Amino acid sequence: MKEILIQFWRSRAPRERLVLAGGSALLVLALLYAYVWLPMQRDVAQLRLALPPLREQARQLQQDAAEVGRLKALPAVSREAGSLARAVEQRAIASGLRERMESITPQGVGQVRVVLPQVGFDAWIALLGELQSGEGVRVESARIEAADEAGMVSVDAVLAGGG
Repeated sequence: MKEILIQFWRSRAPRERLVLAGGSALLVLALLYAYVWLPMQRDVAQLRLALPPLREQARQLQQDAAEVGRLKALPAVSREAGSLARAVEQRAIASGLRERMESITPQGVGQVRVVLPQVGFDAWIALLGELQSGEGVRVESARIEAADEAGMVSVDAVLAGGG
């Protein structure tokens, strides 16, 4: 095959060789442009679009990490499971969620299990925020599942009385 190409090349006139070499060079440049340069430029444009949201996400993660550090530095609050259950129930009554609670059961030292078969996710998070800031309560474990209705969830959580 190589010999055939060499023979073909040698049988061409010098001017014809120049045209073939120039055409080949243009073809190589066109292929490089189409299959290397253009895809690279598209990727650069996509990365430029993706960068600002990623920077915002990183900033938010740093803020969240600082908040976690602040919360971990809070002093431990020790309380009996019964008083924790009362505190959870009082906050639930104040926020209007008590009627949605299936049960508030003391689990052990400083822990209660809260079961809400159907509650608004935003209302649940608001209640947790109040319990955390006002009572020093934190979530030990939680199973939250989406309900059929939009924005509604089923919650089974174990809360601990700070510490």
